[in-house]
Amino acid sequence: MKSSYFLSSLLLAMTLPNTPSFAAETSTMDNTCQSQVLLPALFHPSTENITVYEASTRYSTTPVQMGYGERKVKVADAYVIYETVPATFSEVTETIEVERERVEVTTLPATYRTETKRIKVKDATQRWNPICPAVATNEQAVPAHCLLSVPAEYTEVTREVVDMPARTVKTIIPAPTETITRKVVVQPAKVIRKEIPAEYRMVKLAKVDQAPKVTSTQQNARAQAIPSQQTLRPERIIQRPALCEATVNPATILKLQQRLQQGGYYQGTPDGVLGPKTRAALTHFQEDNQLASGAITLEALQKLQLQ
Repeated sequence: MKSSYFLSSLLLAMTLPNTPSFAAETSTMDNTCQSQVLLPALFHPSTENITVYEASTRYSTTPVQMGYGERKVKVADAYVIYETVPATFSEVTETIEVERERVEVTTLPATYRTETKRIKVKDATQRWNPICPAVATNEQAVPAHCLLSVPAEYTEVTREVVDMPARTVKTIIPAPTETITRKVVVQPAKVIRKEIPAEYRMVKLAKVDQAPKVTSTQQNARAQAIPSQQTLRPERIIQRPALCEATVNPATILKLQQRLQQGGYYQGTPDGVLGPKTRAALTHFQEDNQLASGAITLEALQKLQLQ
């Protein structure tokens, strides 16, 4: 679609009667400024031969040819081994005393009981009644009321009385025993002598019937033509006259969008606004036509037949 852009733009210019008036309008209403733009690099198609397979020497080997035979070879000498037959035992269970029987004597101390006993400490007596007058000696007897009885005096004594006297007790401690199991030799150990004969084996022997051979062949190099681009001119920043974006007429932008849309660069509805979509479409058009990009240059307008 882009390759046929110039033919379609030429036909469009023939069918648009207002193209000259628009060119006149841009020249009278839009101001031009010197803008810094990027002039793209210029390349020339070329072909470069690249070696894809270097020359080398290939070697091939004919393996060695072997012949085989057999030979009886002793692989183990004869020898004598001695086998030990261990002794056999039987188990005998016995009960043995581990300590002798003994008599232990235990001494038991005396036991006491407590008892209380009443003891008379003073006999009963008589004392003279102080209210009685004196009795003459010639009188026959002393009146009974003149003698007062004084009872005997007692006291209580607490004492420890032997209830059971001290004694000794004999106790017989029986001898403790332990049951043990011991092994008794039934048949003693013995040694048996055994001769082991030598061992032989048939071994396959190899010999070289034909030695290996190495042959070499030369492999030629191979090259491939690779399409390339030869740089005729590097990209650089230059100054070119362009429309001043601060004062550009929206009608100019609208016409620019329409021409870019006709060439397949601008996607969307033309609105006369210089936005990212318009800048990207213009840059794409300038790169495809080897024009300087970065501004609405006059040469781009001329290429679009807008000036």
